Amino acid sequence: MVIIKVLEISNLTKKIGKRKILNNINVDIHKGEIVGLVGPNGAGKTTLIKTIVGLYKPTKGQILLEGIDVNHNFETAMQKVGVIIETPDMYKSLSGYKNLKLFLMLNGIKDDKRIKNVTKIVKLENRIQDKVKTYSLGMRQRLGIAQAMIKDPILLLLDEPINGLDPNGIKDLREIIKYLNEKFKMTILISSHILKELEEIATRIIMIDEGTIVEDVSMKDLKEKNRTLETEFMIRSFSSKNQIN
Repeated sequence: MVIIKVLEISNLTKKIGKRKILNNINVDIHKGEIVGLVGPNGAGKTTLIKTIVGLYKPTKGQILLEGIDVNHNFETAMQKVGVIIETPDMYKSLSGYKNLKLFLMLNGIKDDKRIKNVTKIVKLENRIQDKVKTYSLGMRQRLGIAQAMIKDPILLLLDEPINGLDPNGIKDLREIIKYLNEKFKMTILISSHILKELEEIATRIIMIDEGTIVEDVSMKDLKEKNRTLETEFMIRSFSSKNQIN
């Protein structure tokens, strides 16, 4: 089976002033993966995503999207990416439909059927004509995903989309992400500062701290590693208890 690299990050370093925010990042993401980018606040997650989509220029290194260099061929590369960074930027006085229509026009897309398609995917059919200011945070996040999907991207980048959502909002978002991955083989990079939030959806976890990748592991291997550690802890605890008794 041929493994297709959707995203290739090589020797990526980003400095802001004298501070090194990203330090020699090397990551490949393959078609159909759901990759969780996990790290504490300030670890470099958002900076990495912003650099991938060209909002920050790398101090050093290269980013390729299906072989296209982001720095040298930005507009072509960005046609392949859908992104939500922090809270989706919407016109709250307009309806969800008009927001999507505006985004469609800005991207030079004339096929209005895409709005209907993405609205159905994110489960907003019954509220899409309502003004965004009446939406809950979870609904705004889902509208943001619909907006990101308008271009039919090969890669979807989601920066802390679960942050602040209630349990129902988290459940809805997870279902949408799983559906996009299973139905369309969508490649997804999703960041969070809480590993547990991504355990049910990610196929792979990249851990980042102080701008450095500290671990890159499949979710299957990570769970097995955690089970082994838990078993070892239980054995040590049991042995210690028997020695005391």
